[in-house]
Amino acid sequence: MSIKHYLLMAIYKPLSIYNFILKKLGRRPPARLRVLLYHDIAPQQEAYFKRQLRWLSKSWRFVTPQQFSGMLDGTLPLDRDSLLLTFDDGFLSNRGVAERILNPLKIKGIFFIVSNFSKLSKGDDWRRFVAQHIDPGLRPEDVPVSKQNMSIDDLKFLNNTGHSIGAHTANHIRLSDTLNDGLSREIVDSADYLEQKLGIKIEHFAYTFGDLSSFTPEALAIASHRFKYIHTGLRGDNSLKTPPWAIRRDSLSPTDPLYLLGALLEGGADRFYLSSLNEYESWLGDD
Repeated sequence: MSIKHYLLMAIYKPLSIYNFILKKLGRRPPARLRVLLYHDIAPQQEAYFKRQLRWLSKSWRFVTPQQFSGMLDGTLPLDRDSLLLTFDDGFLSNRGVAERILNPLKIKGIFFIVSNFSKLSKGDDWRRFVAQHIDPGLRPEDVPVSKQNMSIDDLKFLNNTGHSIGAHTANHIRLSDTLNDGLSREIVDSADYLEQKLGIKIEHFAYTFGDLSSFTPEALAIASHRFKYIHTGLRGDNSLKTPPWAIRRDSLSPTDPLYLLGALLEGGADRFYLSSLNEYESWLGDD
């Protein structure tokens, strides 16, 4: 764990007290709306993940994707601190987490799917795909089984049990490295494929890698015409008139210490993302 993370853990309690005082003084929104971002959760990490969810539930309310959309749009009241749970990439471990943890706890989330990854069904193609596109630091033989792809049937199971499906490009490439025709295929065609296979409407999109340098104004323009909601990987609170195409998310690991989660959700790292968020929002402005 980095020194920055140790420092965040150390300030969690003072920061939570400070935010409580600001709330009482009316200098902080009465309720916050944040989004959690996870990826693969291997079976040996499930106990840690469940512990995180139970701990967070003491101070935060988990909302459904539909409730989150209503709160973001202003059609539902945001009357207490609320969290939306999301998962990126479409790993098979996500289905296991949904079955064994989320569904029993009645927590519903959005699963952002790489469409061409979901098509793989034979041999070790999925290992090569992960090593080439999703986790290029790994060799195919080192990709763990938990990172196998979910199939269309797995996605139907998630949808049928109350979760939502979002799009996460066709091949999990950096959209900043892609030209216009490729952008449309990665962003629009991938979502259309999922809609056709699942028989549902895809309204949520999360661009890959999450940082500002992985996205572009051109990609945002295409995505904003196709999707109502666009999720970033930039941290922040979504309660302060966040545009639906600039949703902030907190990337977490199931093994992160609880006080680190707490500090991040109290906004302990938000200021480091303000510059990127301001630039990102300038790409569309008031259009």
